[in-house]
Amino acid sequence: MTDRHVIAYDVGTSGVKAVLVDEAGRVSGSGYRPYGLITKANGWIDQDLDDILGAIAEATRELISTTAVAPGAIDGIGVTGQMFNLLPIDGTGRPLAPMISWLDLRAIPQARALASRYPPSEQFRCLGSLVTAKDVIPKILWLREERPDIWRRTAKVLDCKEAVVMHLTGVPITDHAGASAFRLYDATSRSWSESALELVGIPSSVLPEIGAATDIAGGLLPEPAERLGLTAGIPVVVGAGDVPATQVGAGATDVGDAQLSLGTAGYWGITMAEPLQDPAGRFGPLAHMDPDRWILWLEIATAGGALAWFRRLLGPAGPDHAAIEQLVRDSTDDPPVFAPWLSGERAPVFDDDVRAAFVGLDLHHGLGHILRAIMEGVAFQVRWAFEYALAYGSPVHGIRTVGGGTMSDVWLQIISDVLGRPLSAMRDPQDAGARGTAACVLVGLGRQKDFAFVKRDAPVEKVYEPSSATRERYERGYATFRQLYERLDLHHVDHQAARRTSGTPAPSPALPVGSASVPAPSQS
Repeated sequence: MTDRHVIAYDVGTSGVKAVLVDEAGRVSGSGYRPYGLITKANGWIDQDLDDILGAIAEATRELISTTAVAPGAIDGIGVTGQMFNLLPIDGTGRPLAPMISWLDLRAIPQARALASRYPPSEQFRCLGSLVTAKDVIPKILWLREERPDIWRRTAKVLDCKEAVVMHLTGVPITDHAGASAFRLYDATSRSWSESALELVGIPSSVLPEIGAATDIAGGLLPEPAERLGLTAGIPVVVGAGDVPATQVGAGATDVGDAQLSLGTAGYWGITMAEPLQDPAGRFGPLAHMDPDRWILWLEIATAGGALAWFRRLLGPAGPDHAAIEQLVRDSTDDPPVFAPWLSGERAPVFDDDVRAAFVGLDLHHGLGHILRAIMEGVAFQVRWAFEYALAYGSPVHGIRTVGGGTMSDVWLQIISDVLGRPLSAMRDPQDAGARGTAACVLVGLGRQKDFAFVKRDAPVEKVYEPSSATRERYERGYATFRQLYERLDLHHVDHQAARRTSGTPAPSPALPVGSASVPAPSQS
């Protein structure tokens, strides 16, 4: 272990992790503090920045005390965080309202109004992506229309990571990945898009400056330094949000590297050489931490959240993790099929209204069959989204897995079998975002030349190889699964009418229903 370190903060939805990393990228220690969401009777979901900053301070002091690293040995700071939030600040940098969470849907009217004015093809052409109420643009429009008093005093609108960096340095700045997530970004000029801003009526003056993730945003200010127990003036890098930070932390740094994140939601992140466009005209790419890379990012609305939902139904007397693993292993005989759309679905159907279902329940089915059906249903959805990703034409060489869901040995084997591809499960899968952020600091400080060292040193816990013994059953199961969306969409007629009224684009599968082919792994 070297005696020089950096601190990486991973600011999540439910808590913050502070991680101490040495110059070689090795984790030396961590501290964690939880905080909560502010849920209101009208369905709004907010977070208090002061709660987040207080948790960061407590986690930092715990980290320093437990590792016995002197504050003077900290050479840099980086921040990653949840994306697609919105915080308005005044000219002094103080919040004017709570941060609107990425989970919040109050901007549905603004998203529908935007869709009614501009057809999907026009949205995609000008914004690079279709937008929903969870995106930043409708949230900004909501603030302008519903809180004009706050809007008049708003100097900047920031996402979560940007708000923390602003607090630490006094500089309102975002990285290219964060800017691309706003859907107001010009991928060619790598700046804010004047045409997109004009389309939605948002002034560029309220948006933060854009810099590289590895740029130094500024030095740690005296007041936050005192709260953190650190030395003022420590360089703070611009950093990047949780998607690009996890992409790097998982070692998905080369073109064709893929990572599958299995948190409450799930997503595919595939590293691309250029911002390839979605052939179906729905999803926009995100910039990578590496300025020469892009991320094909496809969200799966419910992954680990499906299993967590069912465990909540079982209550505290339900089986623990080890018992669930064994129940699933013992229940391979004809489980039902589960459509995991508990909160709508993004890739590939782009349908917030579709809902979940179990199909084929039988009197002989027990608890293990239901648990296996949930795991297999998520695996089928993962494959459907993966096939959508392959249509972009970007190569995929290897898949690394991160997130809490990867702690299930049996689930990763199911996903590997369903995909027909090996999966490399990362060690300490919930630290990937912090590892990527620490790498960003080390590159920014010049301690590492580029992000290649992360892939070289990223710890793989286990490689899951697809089993030929299950392939035939999973091919049949996937073919059935692919027919569920159209056949079980019992609200289909009503929601199609609603979409015509609101202007929201109707979903359509990316591939023909029933297609079950999985392209062979790239050999390039």
